Amino acid sequence: MKKLILGLFLIFISILASKLNAQCTPPVAEYCDSADVLCSLSEINGYCCANIEYYNPTGCSPLCPSGGGPHNTGWWAFVTQGGPVSISININNCSVNNQGLQMGIWGDCSCNESIICNPACNGPGSYTLSGNLMPCKIYYLFVDGCNGDVCEFCLTTSGGHTPMLPPLGYPKGPKEVCVGACNIKYNVDIVGPCKPVYEWTLDGDEVGNGTREITLDFPQEGDLILCVTAYIGNPKSGSICDQEGPWCITVKVRPESDRIGPTWYLCREDVPFTWHGIVVDSAGEYRQRFTDMRTCCTYDSIRQFEILDIPKTGVKYFVGCDSTDAYIDPNTRQTFNTCQQDKLINIPNTSDPYRCDSSYLLNAIFLNYTATFREYCASGQLILDARVLDRTVICGNDSVLMRSARFRWYLKSDSTRATLDTQPYLELARKDDYCLEMLIESEFGDQKKTCIFSFCEDKDEAEFLPYEVCMVGNFEAKNGDSAQYNIDTLLKPTVSSQTWTVEGGIILTRDEGKDTSDVLVLWDDTSSVRMICYQYSNECGLSKKCCREVKFTSSLREDLLKPEDINLVPNPTSHTFRLITKSDLKIKSLQLFDLQGRSIQNWTDNFSEEFDLSSFSNGIYHVRIYTAQGAIHKKIVLIK
Repeated sequence: MKKLILGLFLIFISILASKLNAQCTPPVAEYCDSADVLCSLSEINGYCCANIEYYNPTGCSPLCPSGGGPHNTGWWAFVTQGGPVSISININNCSVNNQGLQMGIWGDCSCNESIICNPACNGPGSYTLSGNLMPCKIYYLFVDGCNGDVCEFCLTTSGGHTPMLPPLGYPKGPKEVCVGACNIKYNVDIVGPCKPVYEWTLDGDEVGNGTREITLDFPQEGDLILCVTAYIGNPKSGSICDQEGPWCITVKVRPESDRIGPTWYLCREDVPFTWHGIVVDSAGEYRQRFTDMRTCCTYDSIRQFEILDIPKTGVKYFVGCDSTDAYIDPNTRQTFNTCQQDKLINIPNTSDPYRCDSSYLLNAIFLNYTATFREYCASGQLILDARVLDRTVICGNDSVLMRSARFRWYLKSDSTRATLDTQPYLELARKDDYCLEMLIESEFGDQKKTCIFSFCEDKDEAEFLPYEVCMVGNFEAKNGDSAQYNIDTLLKPTVSSQTWTVEGGIILTRDEGKDTSDVLVLWDDTSSVRMICYQYSNECGLSKKCCREVKFTSSLREDLLKPEDINLVPNPTSHTFRLITKSDLKIKSLQLFDLQGRSIQNWTDNFSEEFDLSSFSNGIYHVRIYTAQGAIHKKIVLIK
């Protein structure tokens, strides 16, 4: 019960204190933006009151830029004609903690513009706030008790007289705008440094933010009244110290004229075409509403659309000399290296002047020729014949293709490519490698082209031409010696005959070496001239005879041996033979040859008295016997 009585008593005291403060003139406000505006500082000159006793922390936090905190803040608003002002406060009778008061002046209620502020706790005594103020601007004086202290105080002011507005004038800005116009600026000018509060209205509705300039949008058509009034004070709370206006103008909002664009030509492949949300599927006039990006004005754009016919399809002909000589479309870069007949080629954006899609039919062929060579003899003349094969794929283009061929022969080794003949065949005068150049002149549609094809052969004319062929062998034989000679050039099957002749000797090979490529020759040591010759024939004729002289050396004493000095017995034999010699002959070695002159057996110093032939076939064999006095040649017949 006692606690209830005490609580009611405190509430009564609080209400009483509030009423006492409210009786101070001008009254204190609990909040910055709700304070009535005093029209000069003279209205608080001599003002005496006490600060709020209850908790009311509506001051800035911090209370001043340099510190302090709000507890029981009271507010007064005022305007002046500007210039230096001072407010002295005389503090006494602090009843809570005797710490005193904090005070200051702000230029706004958002705590962004501090004019002068004293966060220190000022106990009983006199303190002064001084500053330089702008004319007509609203300033806010606060008093706050340190840690909730409550003190009596009186105010004394100097300066800060009542301001007056100069003439305002009409709003400046466009009086005619288009429908949809945005960010249109209007302003008014007031001579002098006075900074009043401006109130703007558009057709009676308040707009703007209280400054001398306003930005408006005009979305609707009509005649609108724009007014501006300048106030010193706070028109929202009715605290008006001076007023100029309202000054009004009429703003006419009108739609913009239609904008007619040039005719728009559409390619057939682009239809249907979407024009800013409108589908254009046929020729005609189309209308669409637009907004100007710069002015925001709305207007109708009108376009006439025309749809172009598809261009006629042309025909293109192309001749390639081979598959690497490809056709490349200059627009699409499509590449073709195979035969084409009426191939439809679409070309986007190529038809002048509107760059519509075009097309054409491509007919293309790629010439392809190969050649094989053959050699043959005719009437004793070797002929090189080229069999040219046309492997060109026509793919149905026969009716528009014409071709003719020209020929030219040249030597493969001739860098100048001098012409030998212009026939499809060539009569060969010598052994060499030959090339054929073939020029194909073609007409295909409206195109003419000459393609060159070259083919070279590597045939061996020795198969046919009876060129001079010489033997190889020993051309410095020893006295009484036999020697083997052969043709090391590979002769082809076309050789029909081979002939060997000797002078000053005899051919030991069967049939005197007829139609064989190697022979064994026994030279006569008494002959003054020793010569061996060779020639062959084929269907092209008889070759030139090749002859070589054979010289003897005197290192062997063949004159010491006579045919009767050595005999082979038995002869004929069925398997072995032995030697019957003079008593003073010393046999060193024996060498056995067949009728082709090939060495098939050797017997050295370690041989026995009998020589075995049982491993050989029946026939005539040549035996070369080497002694200390020289060499001698014998024949032996084997019959099993």
